[in-house]
Amino acid sequence: MATARRKPAPAPPLGQSGPVLHCDQAVQRWLDHYWQKLRLPTHELPALAITQDRQEYTRWTGKRLNFMVLGCYCYLPAPAKPAKSSHLPRSIKPALHTRSISTTSQARMPVQPLPGFEEVHEQSSLQVGHRHLVFIEPDMQPQSIEVTVAHELIHLADRVNGTPRRHRHHGYDSIAADEAAITGYGLEALRQLLHEESVRREHVRRERRPIRYLYQCPNCGKEYPRARRYSQAVSCSHCDKIYNPRFRLLLRT
Repeated sequence: MATARRKPAPAPPLGQSGPVLHCDQAVQRWLDHYWQKLRLPTHELPALAITQDRQEYTRWTGKRLNFMVLGCYCYLPAPAKPAKSSHLPRSIKPALHTRSISTTSQARMPVQPLPGFEEVHEQSSLQVGHRHLVFIEPDMQPQSIEVTVAHELIHLADRVNGTPRRHRHHGYDSIAADEAAITGYGLEALRQLLHEESVRREHVRRERRPIRYLYQCPNCGKEYPRARRYSQAVSCSHCDKIYNPRFRLLLRT
């Protein structure tokens, strides 16, 4: 009998005297800028780790990123008991906040403190049990990289302030309003930027996995394009949120 595969435990980088920065200079520059603009506390820096490598972020969080994710913030709580290794207990559940619209792996940069920040004493890292883990997609326009860094730091600020929020609608919720206020870009400009990146990512994805099949609901006519066939019967989620044989999707092409 086949058994369910166990999800890997989160394995964030070891604590140290400053943030872990596996990212390029542009991300570091905007990280410095918006960290200070959001007035984030210096003592949270040893808990911060940022990467532009999807596989590395998956190892850190134990969660795989969707191809369309441009950025992600994950809060990893402190373990209940001191861990004997860099791997945290499997009972810890990370809280992820993604910016979807995020494929080139970025070579890891040397670890170094953020420019302009006060030096954090090495003992501080021993007192930090939680982690702030951030992913930034490298294959984006320069303006998109700036906005995505600001976006993920807003999630981090919410967590630090004890008021974490979930997205209701990317580009149209209170987080988007905060993003516009902190970056100085208008909401419409941010929505257009999000749309452009979405189109670019979708184009890359379709080059890799072209659409070969088209399913359609016999009730409402909604179409479901697919790169692969469904492995089992699927019904229309628009007509019923749970499986309903009345709305079973039919293969058209």
